[in-house]
Amino acid sequence: MESVDRIIIPYENRSEMFHHSKKEYKQYAHVYSARLKILGDLVKEKASKKWSSHPFKQLFELREEQQETCIIIGTLFKHQALKPNILKEVAEEEELIEQPLLSNYVDEQDKLILEDDLQRIRLTGKIEVHKVVTGVVCAVLGYVEGDGKFIVEDVIYNESGPQAPLKTLEDDLFVILISGISLSNNSTIAEHLDLLKYWLYGCFGSSEVMDPKSIVRVIIAGNSINAIEQSDQNDFSDTLSSVQQLDTFISDLTLSIPVDLMPGETDPTNLMLPQQPLHACMLPKSRARDTFCSVSNPYRFKGHDRLILGTSGQNVADILRFSTISDEISALKATLEWSHIAPTAPDTLPSYPYYNEDPFILNEMPHVYFAGNCKKFETQEVALGDGKTRIICVPSFAETKQVVLLNLKSLECKPMSINFDEK
Repeated sequence: MESVDRIIIPYENRSEMFHHSKKEYKQYAHVYSARLKILGDLVKEKASKKWSSHPFKQLFELREEQQETCIIIGTLFKHQALKPNILKEVAEEEELIEQPLLSNYVDEQDKLILEDDLQRIRLTGKIEVHKVVTGVVCAVLGYVEGDGKFIVEDVIYNESGPQAPLKTLEDDLFVILISGISLSNNSTIAEHLDLLKYWLYGCFGSSEVMDPKSIVRVIIAGNSINAIEQSDQNDFSDTLSSVQQLDTFISDLTLSIPVDLMPGETDPTNLMLPQQPLHACMLPKSRARDTFCSVSNPYRFKGHDRLILGTSGQNVADILRFSTISDEISALKATLEWSHIAPTAPDTLPSYPYYNEDPFILNEMPHVYFAGNCKKFETQEVALGDGKTRIICVPSFAETKQVVLLNLKSLECKPMSINFDEK
């Protein structure tokens, strides 16, 4: 089948910080120490400009008898009684106590604590306990009260980093974002994938909505295989069959367009972030194509000079579990403001125990920032500092039959239904 005459754009994979050059398993405390050192220096610069008339103090310098307004910097920790605890679960299982299944672990008794490498102090006052999560680095302005608590008057976060200027594009060029294909032997998603494939081939011609040749890349953002559900059924042959279906689908796509495949929570790979690219042996047909790239999660690349960063959605889902942030777009925006892709890692989100580094720190503000496997499509343009970032919640394809079309020229986006019932 003859495909469309595809436009080729400059592309550069910028995900080197998410790749494991060597594996060394150390204590997780080193990750928090590195995070505080890097982000602490950045937030200190912002705090000194905003609160220039107030001194900085280390936690050990605070005195209850001196209620001096000052600035302290540290990492937030939320004490949450409902937070899952494996030792508690084992003990309760031995006593045959039924474990409740919770989708959110917030409780009115939750406490917020600020930590540095040496000490910690309880925070109260003008900081919303339920709107933040463990692992966020911040500077707070306030004073110590008689009971040893720090009364917060104001708080600031780093709010991401600098952003490179954009060059003007003459033509509309599109990247397709798709996530949550969730292939399994029980799914009927294959026919919708065929419809998407034939549309990208140009079989339906140009339309008022889109000219297929203006689509320059496809990003598959995780959860392509429903391996978790299939492993629960102890039928690994289903997983193998699903992987083969995925390989055929991607290899067919790469005849016409470049495809990047990110791993996700339900894919047959390690759960710890950053998830490494799916092994090439799983995708023998696709790996033979120069237009296929198995990438990490998170994934960062440049298309033209647009810096695009995305995850398969685990970071957003975990924030929703441990805060009262109720919608996915707000959680995604919060990670930009906190200047960290996955602040809850490694506390409640599995991650690799880095030493003297934290690859999830946002030291450069992306032009586009997306999260896959969301309940619905949402988007906002977020202005922080001197830059603007288009944030996107990419819906689960298995649930919505939608993909997202991202215009590299304007950085605007819209959902598109790949459904036989919609025209």
